[in-house]
Amino acid sequence: MDEASERRKEWGDKPCDHPQVVKEYFLGTNTGDFVCTQCGKSASSREYLEKEQQK
Repeated sequence: MDEASERRKEWGDKPCDHPQVVKEYFLGTNTGDFVCTQCGKSASSREYLEKEQQK
């Protein structure tokens, strides 16, 4: 989560197509969400799946 937060700060408001998402962890525990490795956006797997289906 800390790394994702830093990526979001660095990325800013630029658009992102979320090319790669990975499981999100907080203090070594899986949060159940996923995070984009490019922009740091955190979302549920359902949100990412819905966006992928819209493409």
